[in-house]
Amino acid sequence: MYFRSAILLNLTLLVLTAASACPGFADEQTVPANQQLKNEQEAISGRFARFERVLSQMADMLGYEDPERAELLRRAISLGREQGISSSLETIAKDLGRSEFGSAVEKQKAVTANLKSLLKLLQSEDRMSSVERERERINNLLKDVNNVLLEERAARARAQNSEAPSSASPAQQEALKKTDKILDDIQKHDSPGESRSQSESEAGDSADGKPSEENSGKPKAGQKEMDAEGQKAGDKETESQESDKPGESDRTDKAAKGEPDKSGSENKSPEEKQSSEESSEGNPADDQPSQSESQSQGQSQSESQGQSGDKPEDKEPEEQTKGKKNLDSARNMMQEALDLLKQQKKEQAVDRQDKAITELQQAANELEKMLNQLREEEKEMVLAALEARFQRLLAMQTQIMESTMDLASTPRKEWLDNAVSACRALGQQQTELTRECSYTTSLLREDGTSVSILVAVEDIESDMGKIAERLQQTKADPLTKSMEADVIEALKELVETTQKEMSEMKQQQQQPPSGQQDKPDLVDLMQEIKVLRSLQLRVNRRTRQVNELFQDVAPSDVADLQEQLFELANRQQRLGDSAAALARKMEERQ
Repeated sequence: MYFRSAILLNLTLLVLTAASACPGFADEQTVPANQQLKNEQEAISGRFARFERVLSQMADMLGYEDPERAELLRRAISLGREQGISSSLETIAKDLGRSEFGSAVEKQKAVTANLKSLLKLLQSEDRMSSVERERERINNLLKDVNNVLLEERAARARAQNSEAPSSASPAQQEALKKTDKILDDIQKHDSPGESRSQSESEAGDSADGKPSEENSGKPKAGQKEMDAEGQKAGDKETESQESDKPGESDRTDKAAKGEPDKSGSENKSPEEKQSSEESSEGNPADDQPSQSESQSQGQSQSESQGQSGDKPEDKEPEEQTKGKKNLDSARNMMQEALDLLKQQKKEQAVDRQDKAITELQQAANELEKMLNQLREEEKEMVLAALEARFQRLLAMQTQIMESTMDLASTPRKEWLDNAVSACRALGQQQTELTRECSYTTSLLREDGTSVSILVAVEDIESDMGKIAERLQQTKADPLTKSMEADVIEALKELVETTQKEMSEMKQQQQQPPSGQQDKPDLVDLMQEIKVLRSLQLRVNRRTRQVNELFQDVAPSDVADLQEQLFELANRQQRLGDSAAALARKMEERQ
């Protein structure tokens, strides 16, 4: 966490310094403007180079402990290189040294935008947990709204069927109370530190165009007499003060009419009059800024707004809870219905209840849309994390297989000590890779929506463990190489599956959801079936290979082949269970 905070802080400083490194910040009194700006730009370039080195070092350190974070850092490094941020910073420094300020400013704008995109990528690390929390919050809100909707319908039915409409008041009051609770929870999330009553009073002021009593200065009922007495005393005191200054009222009236006040000048001596006239001619309107000053102030304000990049309306929370307006309208309708029920006005009360039910249903629909969006976003992030893990596992397993092939090119009896050491080192690398694969298996188990993908990764983890054991025993034989080839083939297929699923998700983003779903499947059902088919083909291929090895096997390898047959039997059983689970999924969707 410390390293991540340091990275974000450094990149934020880079963004700010890159944005501020323009000709207006030069100090012309010390050194030439172009030289000082060039020095500052070179300092920024050096800081970014150090920043890239830190990212690379952290990615290497976190490679095994936290693969997702390591992959995120590598993506940030790749993004910076694709955008050419380092070379752009160096080019800007050269332009500033040649006093080509126009070109430098344009390039600085582009670099600042690239740095912001890099910062956004690094800040996306915690997006998964925030999406999970938001999904849970919206899910709870949706349940509460649906409960209120049921209670409101029950209150409406009771009011409609009862001869005494007031008998439905308790049920209506309970639904209203729960709606207030929901609105309070939404208000605490959307506007922390501001109560719903404050927002409602502000909304009422803006809607009516009239301030509330608290803000308008109107006295409350209990304070009228005290205010009246205080006003009388104040009037007397004002009269006494005006009597002490007989000329004050005349000057005030003249100032209000725009006439000059000559009372003060009449009492001055001729020398004082002349000096005051000269000062007034030399400094006209001292209390008002000149035109150039006002323009410079306007420019400085516009520059400060441009640097901040935010307008007043842009400071609102980025994400507001959908359906809040519908809940507010429903709450008002429910309050009116309650008042009408107490007055025994049955038809009008039922009409308000119908409107409240409509608004509640619309609020529930909005929350469902928001929940589906969060679920899809969470699914996309899980797929991206899986794809990054599969890519890394594939690259490292390919390197191990190539090294195994090099060792196997020499007969085992002719191996030297360095070959034995190299084989055992490969076994250690394979053990670490198996540990990393187990993290991926845990991620899929936590998701819980995939069937065949989970089976495929579990098989890969099992094969990796067996490969590690065989390499530790310096067995670079055909069975070991075959197992490595199967692992690589399975990883390639998983990478292709995740990439295809993410591509289909992007195509379906513009389409409305087919229906409410507790949690979207990580992979489409057809993709699951294809993966299951590939797993069955690999089991068949491995079975044939073990059968061929049994034809000409050394006594020391019989136990290994028997263990392979036992493992294949277990996999075949799991494939049958997975096929049954997928069949149940298909039946549920029909």
